[in-house]
Amino acid sequence: TVRKLKKRYGNKLQELEGAMVVGNSQTGDVVAVVGGRDPRFQGFNRALDAVRPIGSLVKPAVYLTALERSRDYTLASLIDDTPLKLENPNGSSWQPRNFDRKSHGAVPLHQALSRSYNLATARLGMDLGMNRVIDTLERLGVRREISPYPATLLGALSLSPLEVMQIYQTVASNG
Repeated sequence: TVRKLKKRYGNKLQELEGAMVVGNSQTGDVVAVVGGRDPRFQGFNRALDAVRPIGSLVKPAVYLTALERSRDYTLASLIDDTPLKLENPNGSSWQPRNFDRKSHGAVPLHQALSRSYNLATARLGMDLGMNRVIDTLERLGVRREISPYPATLLGALSLSPLEVMQIYQTVASNG
C-alpha cells in the first residue's frame, strides 16, 4: 500500500510509514507484526509503540455495551441521531456532528452502528453511562487509563495498533 501511494503521490510521501498487526481470530495468536517500512529497523515499532486516537474503531464497544443490556436494547432499538450539545465544566460546549453533517432522526441501532453515526453513538453512550462503556473496553482488553469524557465515545482514546487488534480479537473469538 505504501508503494502504491508513493507511486500515485510521488515524493510528497517520501517519509510515509505504515504499520500492521495480524491476529488469528480462533487462537488469539499474533501472526504478524509490521512496524514500519524497513523490516530490519530496530528502533521505534509503529505497530507496538505508535499510540494514536482510534476514532470510530471504538464505536462497536459502545454498541456492545448496549446489547449486553438485552432488556433495554436490541439491534432494532431506535437510537436518537439528532444534534447534541453538552456543556463542559469550563463553560465551553461539545457538539459532535455526523460525517455527512446531517442528522437522521430515530434510527435502528444496527443502522447507527453500520453507518457509524456520531450523534447516535454519543447519545447512546451517554445514556448507558461512561462507566459502563469504559468497563466494556476494559473487558475487551484495554489496559490504559480511559478518560470518562463524552468524546471518548467517538474515538478520543489513544491506543497502539496492537491494542486495537486485541480489542477486536476478543470480539472475533466470541469473548
